[in-house]
Amino acid sequence: MAGIGFALRQLAQKDNLTSSLRSYAHAAAVSVGPWLFTVIALGAVDVFGRGILSRDEAMRFSAIIIYSFSFSLVLSGPIVLVLTRHLSNHLYAKKASEVPSILVGGLVLMWSVQAVVGIPFVILATDLSLSEQAISLAVYFVVGAIWLVSIYLTALKSFETISLAFGFGMVVAFALATCLTGPLGVTGTLAGFAIGLGAILYILLARIAAEYPYGVTNPFGFLGCFKSYWELALAGLLYNAAIWVDKWIMWLSPGGRVVASGFISHPSYDAAMFLAYLTIVPAMAIFVVAIETRFFESYLRFYRGIQAHGTLQEIKRDHDAILCSLKDGFKTIAVIQSIICYLALLVAPGLIGMAKGGLELVPVFRFGVLGALFHVMLLFVIVVVSYFDLRRVLLSITAVFFIANAGFTWLFVPFGPAYAGYGYFLASLLTFGFAYFSSVRCIKRLPYMTFIGNNGGLR
Repeated sequence: MAGIGFALRQLAQKDNLTSSLRSYAHAAAVSVGPWLFTVIALGAVDVFGRGILSRDEAMRFSAIIIYSFSFSLVLSGPIVLVLTRHLSNHLYAKKASEVPSILVGGLVLMWSVQAVVGIPFVILATDLSLSEQAISLAVYFVVGAIWLVSIYLTALKSFETISLAFGFGMVVAFALATCLTGPLGVTGTLAGFAIGLGAILYILLARIAAEYPYGVTNPFGFLGCFKSYWELALAGLLYNAAIWVDKWIMWLSPGGRVVASGFISHPSYDAAMFLAYLTIVPAMAIFVVAIETRFFESYLRFYRGIQAHGTLQEIKRDHDAILCSLKDGFKTIAVIQSIICYLALLVAPGLIGMAKGGLELVPVFRFGVLGALFHVMLLFVIVVVSYFDLRRVLLSITAVFFIANAGFTWLFVPFGPAYAGYGYFLASLLTFGFAYFSSVRCIKRLPYMTFIGNNGGLR
């Protein structure tokens, strides 16, 4: 699934600065497109809508978007991770004709799961008007579909289409939200945002349909994979829940409050943490373009050597190449994210001021940035563990992340706002340490794991 990274690396290797900048910009859109879209669009609507929307209306709009992303991301986790593996299997076996069926079946399953949770919540737990309920559910379902469609993006070489989709959708969302807010209020803001998200989904689906022009034959043939890959399903649920569990706890803490229409939130914590997550973007772009591609080449060489009945000496040589690529990649990610973290800590008051936030956001933002430093390195380990199909290790890592983030966040709530974000920082640090030593122990024994420990035929 690292295919798009090679296309972006070729673009970056052209002998001009523009190509390199374009390559990393496209990589950012591929790796964190939905997140970038949301933060920028929310920020733009907030800035330009202040004179039109009341404070309560603005907070209601933000709460609806945040809840849509929270619920959709957690519910999509098991489906996305299992379908990623299933899709990878089909592409490796050169069965591209099955791709549309997997997509259609996945969307139906995704929307069915979302409906079970989302519809009762919007109707019973909120005080939204009928039109706001309908548009809120539309945003919720479209966001869920975008999470699912995103697994196809790295299988496509058309990175321009991906960047165009998110860029065009962002412009549409901002323009329509701004235009419709005046006559329709928060309903118009929501409608404009929903249309922007719909434009993104439409462009991505159209590109996938053009890339894989096959009919839909057996859309639910993948359902049996949930039994085979139950560890992936549970890991997807736990990891995405771990990203949000600290926000849920803070919403229910003494600092949380009902912002509008029955939505509970912690505005200062949410705003600071969302800004802190943006520091991950450069490292993720570099990972897609430079690090994952180099690792993937050594990974392929190792397993193709085994398939070609290579000698023990050749297998050991290829194993050493994997260890070398992982060492260099990890060092690159750690250095880049550490520099970004250091700079963000220094300019935190200025950044918070530019975002029109109060000084109470500064310590939360700093803890969030420190947590993001170890979260990026944790993501690196998770990707590597997934490549080697160490599903039990992956499940244990995500379980530790969820339990640690929930436990530490709950533990520091009584200490007051000065310690908000400390739980996420400690959870990221602890989970990274656990993930690093768990993965190193397995990868250093990779030849044994390949032939014996991870060999399904010997189980």
